[in-house]
Amino acid sequence: MTEQPVKDTITIGKVKYPVTRCELKQADLRFYPENPRVYSILNNSSEDPSQEEIEEEMCKMEHVKELRVSIESNGGLTDPLIVKDNIVLEGNSRLAAYRILNKTQPAKWGLVKCMVLPSDISDEAVFTLLGQYHIIGRKDWEPFEQATYLFRRSTQTKTPIAILARDLGVSAKKAEQMVDVVKFMKMNNDVEKKHWSHYEEYLKNSSIKKFRETSPDMDATIASAIKSGEIEKASDIRCLGDVAKVGDKQSKTLMQKVATGDLTLYEAYEKMKATGKLVNVVKELKKHRIFYSDPDSLIKQINVSEDTRQQAVFEINKIWRSLKKIKDAIGN
Repeated sequence: MTEQPVKDTITIGKVKYPVTRCELKQADLRFYPENPRVYSILNNSSEDPSQEEIEEEMCKMEHVKELRVSIESNGGLTDPLIVKDNIVLEGNSRLAAYRILNKTQPAKWGLVKCMVLPSDISDEAVFTLLGQYHIIGRKDWEPFEQATYLFRRSTQTKTPIAILARDLGVSAKKAEQMVDVVKFMKMNNDVEKKHWSHYEEYLKNSSIKKFRETSPDMDATIASAIKSGEIEKASDIRCLGDVAKVGDKQSKTLMQKVATGDLTLYEAYEKMKATGKLVNVVKELKKHRIFYSDPDSLIKQINVSEDTRQQAVFEINKIWRSLKKIKDAIGN
């Protein structure tokens, strides 16, 4: 039985807007191309994607397939789609899941729960609404999707990032950092969502940043290595930061060779590692000295059982031999 429409309100940015809760024919609804999740899977297209193309790509996504199972198990949606003029502003993944279900049981999945916004609601209010849901709310958009949404909104409306951040309730610094990563990716012709974390690591590393200011080749070289897959994991960028952080002549030479492509990030790291400069020996020794600073407590812990005592004796003997060798080698 079709549910009767119900009048309600929704609060967006402290303003209440009238809405209608009802069921609509899912076949009449349209995907929202500006939705970051939709946008990010079709962002390599030179033309605006058709509704058919959007649906095809959305239905391939793993989380949409999972949603299909969940919706089928629940017998429908828990959260309604948010719709304006038959465009699904919020809930595009759920609409895609319904389209999958509808192919086998059109009579059962022909109608979908919706919350219909007024046609004259402003773009600013829509932006704030989606931000409330996905940037400060449940945050199911990935960081790349959140950032591209902020970037597009700022460029389309010429609104300062600080103001957009305030409207969303996030810090201006965080919003600016997210947008800076998107700008950098676009500047280097890379809009692959899977590379977002690589660029974020690269731009936020303060040691690398100091070197980038004096070496204009570094950005293009690192971007090329990310795009080609040479830099496998985002966390590997930290290895380059470790090399830069040493800050001596050798460190700068290695960084320059990475910038010019004469060394890979990994080769530079291994060369610096071989010098022993990546480890603060004194700091590490002090850390161990502090661990041994309360021998009475350690003795109690070691004697908690015979098995623990035997294992501890074995380790202590190995440590003792290593320390004696070091002491004999370096003298007083």
